[in-house]
Amino acid sequence: MRHLLSIIILVTLTGCGINTGEQNDIKNTNKIQQNIKIPVSNSMKIAMTTPKTLHPIYNLDPTVAQALYLFFDTLVRIEDDGSIKPNIAKYWSVKNEDNSIILTLNENINWHDGINLTAEDVAFSIKTIMNAKESIYKKSVENIANVAVLSPYTLQIWYRQPFSSMLQTLFFPVIPKHIYNIGYEDALDLIPVGSGPYKYKENIPLDAMYLEANEEYFKGAPLIETFEILLTPNQLSILSSFEQGLIDLVYADTMDWGKYTRDSSINIYEIPTQNYEFLGLNFALEKNNNNNIREALTYVMDRQQIIDIYYLGHGVLADTPINPTSYLFDQDITMKQQDEAKVKLLLSKEGYQYDEETELYTKNGVPLSFTLLVNKDNSNRMKIAEYIATMFKDVGISINIDAVDVKTYNNRIYDGNYDMFFGGWKFSHIYDVTYAFHSKEIDKGDNFIRYSNKDMDKLLEEAFSASPNDIKKAYIDLQEHFLQENPYISLYFKSAALIVKDKFAENIDPDPLNIYSNVYEWSIQ
Repeated sequence: MRHLLSIIILVTLTGCGINTGEQNDIKNTNKIQQNIKIPVSNSMKIAMTTPKTLHPIYNLDPTVAQALYLFFDTLVRIEDDGSIKPNIAKYWSVKNEDNSIILTLNENINWHDGINLTAEDVAFSIKTIMNAKESIYKKSVENIANVAVLSPYTLQIWYRQPFSSMLQTLFFPVIPKHIYNIGYEDALDLIPVGSGPYKYKENIPLDAMYLEANEEYFKGAPLIETFEILLTPNQLSILSSFEQGLIDLVYADTMDWGKYTRDSSINIYEIPTQNYEFLGLNFALEKNNNNNIREALTYVMDRQQIIDIYYLGHGVLADTPINPTSYLFDQDITMKQQDEAKVKLLLSKEGYQYDEETELYTKNGVPLSFTLLVNKDNSNRMKIAEYIATMFKDVGISINIDAVDVKTYNNRIYDGNYDMFFGGWKFSHIYDVTYAFHSKEIDKGDNFIRYSNKDMDKLLEEAFSASPNDIKKAYIDLQEHFLQENPYISLYFKSAALIVKDKFAENIDPDPLNIYSNVYEWSIQ
């Protein structure tokens, strides 16, 4: 077996003056070249944080996970709209009668060592995720009951219950059984051997890793010959490396759009995300239980103006937790816009009148006001919260900002010690929002707004258990109910960005989960 991470760890320790005495114990049948740099003009430089492991299933670092997609292909692709496209699996059929999927694989895919990829490898990958204590792909298997190989290129996966997002669970890297079927500790240290567009070439510990094109890649030989991956301490170091010109590419799901949009030497590829921002209301309070008041709040803000000012337009206005870029989105929805007349009408139905003297809506002499809980450690949310407070005041509703540290913020939300809070979710591509809105999640889950509605519960259950063929209708029904109830005051979905030096041709097409999805087509101009 070929091992790499042991070398990285050893160099880290000896660099700190610790003599481990283990240098001769490294299992490595293929000697690694450690100190050779070969200048290649047709090359791309990227960066990742120094990995604890290069095992794609056991790795937990998101920057390492992206780099590993250069080595490892996924069973399917996730498109910009969240739908599924073939990859290693070329087609599939859903069997509703026994909650299963039958998958047929491409037969012309080889591992980097030349051995053919088969259904045995896919089944082994699924079982490896199932048995892992931790994995970023754990959600993919949490509803899987069993998997069986039917033929060299066909397998069947059974799920414990009807599950609308069956197909989305198929996004995970496939690993070769003949390489990775070893003990956990040994597997952590393996050099990557996958079926992806690039192969491991050499390593300079604590410095960089070098990859070469997989000329036998099943989608076609990559046009860029080599990749150099710099090893850095953290995400900030990756951004710094890009700004210093040390690397050619950087991915950011939270970024200063203004800094980069003015740079003519780069190209920015906007990527939709599942990062949803909202205002949450505490339903334990009487005023927050009033549907007309919640509806009025949806017309108070010019949310597009927030996106334009604070994200330079790089975000998507949303009225529900379904991203308008998603294939699940109800195309008949007309986004709500700021409308003071509707605010006045809805509040008047609840006895609120506009007081010219205080410039606030009042009822029985008491102004309509909210205290907005905000994490002060999130500087961007703080700025936006202040802007939101201004928009509320201009309409005639008072907002007081309660800025606290992140620990206090989280504790108060889960304890129900708030009026309104500025929050966000990073939804999974395996879609299910039961945990946020179902009444059973009030005490044991993340329904910290304490929202309870029998119709919502039923629609959430139906959306979860629908056939993959009926998932769209189930989520359209859910969105319609959400628009009637407004359990959250939806704001927007944020966009991420892949920022690339302009020496590379503009045929880069990143997927939301895999920024290197078409890397084999990338080229230098």
